[in-house]
Amino acid sequence: MRDYDIKINGTSNVTVFGTKDNTIVIPSDVKVDADGNRADIDIGNVSDIKLGIPENAEKIELNIADSDISVSDLSFEKLEIDGKGNITISIDNTSGPVDINMIGGTATLIVSKDFRFFTEIKGMGNRIESNITEDRSSADKIELNGSNSTLTIRYN
Repeated sequence: MRDYDIKINGTSNVTVFGTKDNTIVIPSDVKVDADGNRADIDIGNVSDIKLGIPENAEKIELNIADSDISVSDLSFEKLEIDGKGNITISIDNTSGPVDINMIGGTATLIVSKDFRFFTEIKGMGNRIESNITEDRSSADKIELNGSNSTLTIRYN
């Protein structure tokens, strides 16, 4: 599987990490619907979640609200976070574009000092706050979509 659609119900601390042996690691009490190259994972009201997916994924989509997310050791064609409320995202040792979609929400993206990226804003009333110098030649685009939302990017 290379496409992961992950829905998390309730406030959680979520850790998503890459596995080197092409395995998937999920909590025992989740609903999984797998079909060919796609997996839909539905997690309900678990406060601490650890998810392992193969380190080279095509698309990862997280649907989440008012939670903290840590993403590490992954390469992806696209990481899409559909967030509500207030979310914090830490990324480490990752590569690929990150799309954050919110309506009236706030997000904080925490990156390492060696992470090179550039930003793009789409939608109405959105803004990105960051004092980090962008690298327009990077393949790692951070995009804020939706409306009336704020993304703050800072170092860890």
